[in-house]
Amino acid sequence: MAKLSVYLATFTLIVFVTHASITTVTVDGENPWGSDCQEQIRRVDHLQACQKYLDEEQCSGSRCRYNRRWNLDSCCQQLEMLDNQCRCPGLRQAAMKQMQKGEMEREEMQEMYEAAERIMSKCDMPPRRCDFASRRRV
Repeated sequence: MAKLSVYLATFTLIVFVTHASITTVTVDGENPWGSDCQEQIRRVDHLQACQKYLDEEQCSGSRCRYNRRWNLDSCCQQLEMLDNQCRCPGLRQAAMKQMQKGEMEREEMQEMYEAAERIMSKCDMPPRRCDFASRRRV
């Protein structure tokens, strides 16, 4: 009986550790992580600073470079307030909201998604990169 308890405890531990070590960040639905992420995104003002940063990515000139740096810093601060698994869906929503504000060519939309995908590495936080390729509608 004691051996069975040891085997069962070992098996349970292996299953738990295996399950806990698998982490995948995929943006594959409108709301893949449920209302918890939506609530977190709402609390950080729908990543408004990230939306502004993405808008500034379309701009050129010295004023734009200053604003872009300031908005990136603010975006990173907002992203730090989100759980890791909520960051990519939040950035995807920020990019979509920004695209809805004005008419954009296909190429501009593609560039905005690519800029959004790179934000995590610029902020130096996990996940290092978001992959929106499966959700692009451009």
